[in-house]
Amino acid sequence: MRYLSVLLFLLLGFVDACPSYSAGWDDLASGNRYHLYQSDQDASEKQSVARFSGGRFPVSMQANGDQPGRVWNIDFEGNETYSGMTIRRIIGLEAPSFFRKLRFWNRSGFDFDETELRRDVIRIQRYYQRRGFPKVDVDSRVEQGRRDWSRTVIFEIDEGKPTIIDTVRYEIDADAETVEYLQNHRVFERAMKRNDMQEGRRYQLIQHSDVEGHFQSVLRNMGFAHANTFVTANVDTTGLHADVLVTITPGPISYFGDVNIDGNETVSADLVRRQSGLKTGEQYSSRKLRNAQQEIFGHPLFRFATVNMPAQSRDSIVDINVRVREHALRSLRVQGGIGIEEIARIGVSWQHRNPLGNAHNFSVTTRASFLEQRVSMDYFIPYVFNPKSRINISPFGQRLDERGYLLLRGGLNNSFIYQVSRETAGTVSYEFTRNREQIYNPDVDLPEDEQRYNISALKLSGYHNQLEIERYQGWVVRPHAEFSGFLGTGSLRYNRYKLDIRRYLDIGEGTQFAIRNEGGLITNASVDDLPSNVRFYTGGTSSVRGWQRRELGPKRAVLDDEGNFKEYVPAGGKAMYNINLELRQDLGMIIRRFGMAVFLDGGAVWEDSEDINAGDLQFGLGGGFRYNSPIGPIRIDLARKLNPTDEDLNIYNGEDFGRSFDRWGIHFSIGQAF
Repeated sequence: MRYLSVLLFLLLGFVDACPSYSAGWDDLASGNRYHLYQSDQDASEKQSVARFSGGRFPVSMQANGDQPGRVWNIDFEGNETYSGMTIRRIIGLEAPSFFRKLRFWNRSGFDFDETELRRDVIRIQRYYQRRGFPKVDVDSRVEQGRRDWSRTVIFEIDEGKPTIIDTVRYEIDADAETVEYLQNHRVFERAMKRNDMQEGRRYQLIQHSDVEGHFQSVLRNMGFAHANTFVTANVDTTGLHADVLVTITPGPISYFGDVNIDGNETVSADLVRRQSGLKTGEQYSSRKLRNAQQEIFGHPLFRFATVNMPAQSRDSIVDINVRVREHALRSLRVQGGIGIEEIARIGVSWQHRNPLGNAHNFSVTTRASFLEQRVSMDYFIPYVFNPKSRINISPFGQRLDERGYLLLRGGLNNSFIYQVSRETAGTVSYEFTRNREQIYNPDVDLPEDEQRYNISALKLSGYHNQLEIERYQGWVVRPHAEFSGFLGTGSLRYNRYKLDIRRYLDIGEGTQFAIRNEGGLITNASVDDLPSNVRFYTGGTSSVRGWQRRELGPKRAVLDDEGNFKEYVPAGGKAMYNINLELRQDLGMIIRRFGMAVFLDGGAVWEDSEDINAGDLQFGLGGGFRYNSPIGPIRIDLARKLNPTDEDLNIYNGEDFGRSFDRWGIHFSIGQAF
């Protein structure tokens, strides 16, 4: 301890003997600016070195007593090019969000740190400099808030004038024939026009790697497997101008050689090659490699797949390595769930992923809930004439117990699926079913009416889906058309059309706005001829909240044996429209894994297409909470009917048979509403 004290005394003496450092640190403490050492080799805005003109470390801004100062707000001044939200992502200091500020009883975290503040100034400077603002000047000041411990940090940014690109030249290091081929190819011309570096734009050092990657991707998709690109620039830091040179070394056009397979256990290597879609002698394309990996990974037999080009000489023939891992051939899956509509659901599925040694898939599935019981067998052929074409053959039997009718049906569904891309697919299917439908009164033992019919229907459907596994995003479009009585078969004729369009917009950190428009129409059939199961319905947990399952729209009264009113049951119709607007907010900053939503749902069902009227739309307004569990969002919503009808409130012939909560709907389920 004695030696430590002597060492500390000598060190303090050395600092006191360096007046230039002392003066500089005093300047820093008083708020004066300091300068940045810039290193071209340092690619991270989070790691920089500051050089100050002097030397005493500033005294920490402490609140009265022992409580440290905490960052309450962070503001930016002078930032015209980049928003405050963007700059906040690169700095180290953090301020509590609006929701976190509501937790005033918990002030932990968000400590004010002068060292981190200095680093943040450097980070902002480096961020701007690498994006074309070499003369940016950044300063900061700290203001005390209304409370002793609260601090507002303000970054003052003088962006200065940016460096502008004067010229962009492309130098192709290849023979004359290859140069001419590239210069006249529309894909390469488009790449030159659409990359980030264009004359008149701001020069950004950070875009070098983006431009290099852009051209390498384009060239490798054109067949140049060994293409390389390098971007250099001559920058005039005084005149703020830059001349950019893009050097391209395409190498030879390449073709697929051997496709080597590793990891296959129960199927042949030829089958894996066929599923990949890669063919020896075909022109190389990196896009084909990505597609091959997706096609193999999408096969039900494989749980893992990688497709890559190993290191090899720059030649016109390239070999490809494909590595796969197979699932267990047999598996049993048991699933269950609960909800207000079905009360409880359980499903059991057994499958064999290679029953005949040809990588086809066979499965038997049983599902049961208080509404539906279904058993089906599926024989899935994952390859027809290419990896994107598939066939599924599925015989099934079903019992559906809806309010107002009971349906028993069995039949066969044959589907041809074509996967156009990862996001887009189309399906053509033919379904034949035998149906027995009973429309009954719950208080009467015998059915009021029974209808038997056969449906022979051609169905066309598709989807464009940008959703990811863990989040919703972009557009979702799902059209569907059904033609019953196809080629004069079946006993029931109608045409049924449906379109579902959804859009998901991220409007802030953890905030998303979602909208869905859904409509349906049945033609070529009268209302009286349509079975209950074919008609359109709406209302419920995943459509118009505030109403329970299928309860929005036309209804029929159910009477007991003595002719007294019992309840209303849905009657359905030939036309339907829904609109859903929902604002979703992640609450992870307050409670981990939780979120909330507010929504406005609207919808209507019309008995006939001639009755369609926008004034008939009914709306439900509400909100709810979500918990992001490993099995999906668990949600509970509460909604109020804004414009219910007498039938919605159980008013029959002017007499009120309703209950106080008929205006409200409580919805509980797993998964988002849409």
